[in-house]
Amino acid sequence: MEELLLSTAELVAVLPPHDRPEAFLRDRYFSTTVLSDMEQIVFDKILPDRELAPFVHPDVPGKDLANRGFKATSFTPAYVKPQNTLRPGGNMIRMPGEPIGGRNSPAQRYAYNLATIIDDQDQRITRREEFMCSQVIRTGQVIVEGEDYPTQTVNFGRNAALTIALAGAARWGEAGVDPMDDIEAWVQLLSDTSGFTAREVLLGPGAAGLLKRSPRFLEALDNRRQDGGIMQLGPVSTGAENKYYAVLGTIGELTFIQYSQPYTVGGVRNNFWPSMGVGIFDPFGFMGHFAYGAILDNDALLPMERFPDMWRERNPSRTIVQTQAAPLPIAPEPDASLFALVR
Repeated sequence: MEELLLSTAELVAVLPPHDRPEAFLRDRYFSTTVLSDMEQIVFDKILPDRELAPFVHPDVPGKDLANRGFKATSFTPAYVKPQNTLRPGGNMIRMPGEPIGGRNSPAQRYAYNLATIIDDQDQRITRREEFMCSQVIRTGQVIVEGEDYPTQTVNFGRNAALTIALAGAARWGEAGVDPMDDIEAWVQLLSDTSGFTAREVLLGPGAAGLLKRSPRFLEALDNRRQDGGIMQLGPVSTGAENKYYAVLGTIGELTFIQYSQPYTVGGVRNNFWPSMGVGIFDPFGFMGHFAYGAILDNDALLPMERFPDMWRERNPSRTIVQTQAAPLPIAPEPDASLFALVR
């Protein structure tokens, strides 16, 4: 049988890009969306009160105590507006999957290119939001910096004891170090600091690999995941599209999750969650919000998460496409999270 070879013109199947982001941190820990029609966002926090009632003699008046107060904090969200230029020449080039020589009209390609640009801009903003959420969880603050943008820090005031970096012989993977000892200590630290109950442990793939070396962890872990009635007890891989996180199992009240998702800055690859990072959360106490400030555009009359816009220029002919957003994650209870770099 003669060997079948296809020409380039016949290879018209499109290999889809595997780069669509998932807002895992945003949707899981900052699930409440707040839309504002003002540039500045004001957030009220009720102050804790753990004071004991004082003893008094029954024949004397009661002692007057201070009423519970609240703290009002204002934030100005950072501003993003990715922009792309669609030139006429781009509409003369065949679309992905279109046969060599083309069969679509320039108008059809224009519509396709426009939709692709808007979708890409939305994805880039989503990645920025995920990065900001990671900053809040890891450091208790968000640092905003960029070209022609003065560096600003939004600090939510997390207790410094809840940010940990192991060093030397105390690092995971060193002789005599059992990661479960640290997990248990950090769960207690979260409770002692502000009274929150740890329920989730978020691990980068490197930290997850070291934790799995702990006999205590493996013996206690309930990892009876099911897939079509077949027990799934094998290795867990994360970091590919549609597979950025996986639940490893549970121990008591703790759910262990492995998370890895890449992004690039100037072509340099990074990860939203450090490979050796460990986060411990009380997701019910954390109550993260994701807020969007007002869009500073006369055509944007309503609060919105995204404001896509386009306009034409005549000389030379081109279409400018832009999406604006003013995103800001808010952590009203930052002490409900702990982050440790274990190696």
